[in-house]
Amino acid sequence: MSLIKNALFLALLGTPTACVYAVNYSMDVYFTGTYTDETCVVEINNGSNNEVVTLPKISVMSLQSNGSEAGSVPFNITLKECPASRTVTVFFNSSASGADTATGNLVNGTGTDMSKNVQIRLRKEDSSQVIIDDATSGQDYLISATADPLSHRFLASYYAKGDSAATAGKVQTVAGVELVYK
Repeated sequence: MSLIKNALFLALLGTPTACVYAVNYSMDVYFTGTYTDETCVVEINNGSNNEVVTLPKISVMSLQSNGSEAGSVPFNITLKECPASRTVTVFFNSSASGADTATGNLVNGTGTDMSKNVQIRLRKEDSSQVIIDDATSGQDYLISATADPLSHRFLASYYAKGDSAATAGKVQTVAGVELVYK
């Protein structure tokens, strides 16, 4: 019996196991990634990157017809610490509040105390419209070789949308600021 046990033991020693194969098996694992320049620091009205732009109180008489604008207020967006010698486009997205694709404006919030038929329109300093969610209508910042801070002025205004006049109430919407590095 002892001879059979020893023969079985020797036979098992000569049999390769899964563990032996796992240790001797080699395979390649590839890792990929992208290294990019530093991003710009964004400041709105020389403050943080989360600021409130307050539009003035206006009368409903100011927005009686579809397409009229009133209550324009300027605000600045400054880019600092950007990669040198680049063009950076700043545009706005509607990820938080929504946009009207027909007008390119931010839509107003909903609720019983919110104004109806009112949107917020954004313009660049040359008065051309910044269409929400459209990077091609954004403002280009030409970053110098020394990467000095650069600021551009934008305008926000009330915009009447609809066949009936705007109603009295609150106007509140949120735009995300996006940067496209070229």
